[in-house]
This record gives sequence, C-alpha cells and structure tokens, in this order.
Amino acid sequence: MLTRLVIFIFLLLALPFAGYTLSGGETVWNHHELATLPLTPILTSLGAVFALFIAVELGGNRQRSLLKLQRRYLFALSGTGAVCGWLLLTLNRYAESWVVPGALDVSGMLVLTILFALLLPATLGLRTLLASLPGVLRRLAHLPALPALSSSHTVNLLAPIALLGLIAGAVWPDGLFWLLWTAPLLLLVALQAMWHERSIFAELATGDWGRVLCAALSGLLVCNIAVLAFRFGGGALIVQVPNFAFAQLGYVLFGLLSLQLGDVVAEHWRGKSRGEVFKRKTFPIPVVSKKDQ
Repeated sequence: MLTRLVIFIFLLLALPFAGYTLSGGETVWNHHELATLPLTPILTSLGAVFALFIAVELGGNRQRSLLKLQRRYLFALSGTGAVCGWLLLTLNRYAESWVVPGALDVSGMLVLTILFALLLPATLGLRTLLASLPGVLRRLAHLPALPALSSSHTVNLLAPIALLGLIAGAVWPDGLFWLLWTAPLLLLVALQAMWHERSIFAELATGDWGRVLCAALSGLLVCNIAVLAFRFGGGALIVQVPNFAFAQLGYVLFGLLSLQLGDVVAEHWRGKSRGEVFKRKTFPIPVVSKKDQ
C-alpha cells in the first residue's frame, strides 16, 4: 500500500516538472508581489465541508460510521486527502485550470490542508450514504457491462496514457489539460493492476455500476459545495476551462480518485480480524473468582 502511494506521489511531482523543464519552460511560482489571500473564504469552505461530513456521519449507517467505528481508517484517509489536495494544487500550477488571486501565508496553508484532509472522507462518506438509499445499488447493478481486461493489459493500456498525460499535459496545458487531470486516476488504477489488486472499475465487467456512479455523484456534490462556499465567503475563483462541463467532469474525476485512494488505504486492514480493526470494549463489570478454602 505504502509503496504504491509513494510511487504515485513521486510520479505526480516529478513527471510534470521534468516535462515542463525539458521543454524549455520556466516555472515561476513566486507570489511575493501578490496580496495575502484572506482566510474567510477558505474557512467558509472548510465549515461547509465539515458540516456535510458531520451530517453524513449522523444520517448514515452507524455500522459504517468512520468517526465512530473506523477512526484509524478515517485518520489515514485524512492524511492521504491532505497530500492528494496539495498534489492536485501542484498540478494546477502547470494547467492553470483555476486561479485564485492572492498568496497563501502560513495560516492559509494550514487551513487549506485541513480542508483537503476533510474532502476525501466527506466524499467517501457521502458515497456510502448515497449507496444506502433504498433501491439505488439494486438498480445500478444491472447496467450494460464493459469488457474485462487482464492486469497486464490494464497496465499496458493505462500506464502509458497516464505518464504521457503528466508530461505532455504540463507542456501543452491549453490542449491537453483534460489528459493531465485524468492522469492521476489512470496512474493509480495502473498501479493497482501492477500489484494485482482490484480497481474501482472491476465491477463494471459484470454490469455493476453502483460504486462508480455513487462516487462520481459524491465528488460532484462535495466539490460544488466547497467551491460555492468559497465564493459565498467572498473568495474570487477564476475557472479557466473551455466550458462549465469540463469543471464538473473534474469534480467527477475527484470522486473516482477518492474512491480508488480509499480502496488503496483500506488494504492495510484487509485480512485482519474484526477485533484488530475495531477497538474492543472491556466488560464493564469486573469478575473476581476465589478458590474455596
């Protein structure tokens, strides 16, 4: 699990930088001349996502509550989400699909990190809540099936596309921004196939689209709530994609990436007994036995 995540992080950082540098570009990330970005918009977005996460936890199935029963998994998801958020923000330095006028100070970076740490659990929690609605999974389990690919074919197909997207998308973001943003998900799925692990798309071979579609809708809802809250708090967000649909597709990709990251992180607990996953509670009444004299 850790090996895949380390490779994933390294490639997302190294390949766009290498492609952009070798193409002769000069990456200028100096924002000292910009005014400091106010905290209010980020705090508003953070509050909205946190409220959504609490609402999902209170309104969902208590047997699947991350906060109540799976706290270690929740902390692992939060850490992964924080790193993922900064990785995507770094990719945006090349693509410039969105621009926020202003520079982050230390407090802004801290609040933004907390926001990133909440986005992933909130997305997965909302996906679980959507999937628990009556009849949803049953209706989505009999849709048209897609051809199944072996692990080797998956790697041979997706790995080159992902690597090309990270390099070429950073060099020619105007035309290939969509490939750059698709690359993280394709790369993670390819890494799963290299380790002979199932990806989130494995069920599509049997026509079961439940997890994928619920994750896509969850990412769409969570990201829109975060963006709308940011703007409601007075933040200026300039979206630089050809049309509104591309932005929404980006939110869908985030939902799918969150689901795949959640599966990768969950592998740490795979194969363990329930007592190892959930903390055991001690019996409240002590029992003392005495030998007869």
